[in-house]
Amino acid sequence: MKRAAVFLIGLLLMGASLDDAREANNAYRNGEYARAIELYKSAIEQNPENSKLYFNLGNALAKDGKTDEAIRYFEQFKAMTDDPEQRAMADYNIGNIHSENKEWEKATNYYKNSLRYQPMDRDAKQNYEIAIKKKEEQNQQQQQQQNSDDQQNQQQQNQQQQNQQQQNQDQQQDQNQQQQQQQQQSDQQSQQNPQQQQQSAQISKAEAEKILKALEQKEKDLLKEFKKQKTESSNSKNEKDW
Repeated sequence: MKRAAVFLIGLLLMGASLDDAREANNAYRNGEYARAIELYKSAIEQNPENSKLYFNLGNALAKDGKTDEAIRYFEQFKAMTDDPEQRAMADYNIGNIHSENKEWEKATNYYKNSLRYQPMDRDAKQNYEIAIKKKEEQNQQQQQQQNSDDQQNQQQQNQQQQNQQQQNQDQQQDQNQQQQQQQQQSDQQSQQNPQQQQQSAQISKAEAEKILKALEQKEKDLLKEFKKQKTESSNSKNEKDW
């Protein structure tokens, strides 16, 4: 993939900003991007209408990893120029930033914009085709990941349902066991009650017989006493008077 285009400023600047621009260009070439950023910003303060400074500052920021800020300066550069070639360069560089970040949807859009300004740019066309391919691969991966997540969620739901069903079955089994135990206890009590009633009836009959025998004995005793008294009375009458 083609690297970001660099548009370095030569002797177009005048006054104090010329030195800053030259030093910034040298720092950029030497990989001293932080110093280049500082010098480009200093040059912009002195020449805020010079659009090329914004473009070079965007490149330095991109090299230094400050991609969001770099994109803002590229956009400012585009707003300050009507030159199709320069606009194409800015869109191309923004597309490269998004490609580096694997933001293929955005990269595709910026490469497409670059080709609108420069339809014959082979590098932009090549990067555009690569970005489209990468975007499709990314979409497929995301779809596969989504399908995998959906499948995993479905499996979790199924497992939860199975666990709930098992829990319900266990609860139902416990309830059935409790009901069986209660029924057994009730049956045992039902079996014990007739025996207790029979025992109570038997005890009552025995007591009744005992009472009856006691009455009969008492009656016999009374008859015996009555006969005794009668005999004594009869003997008393039969005795002779002396």
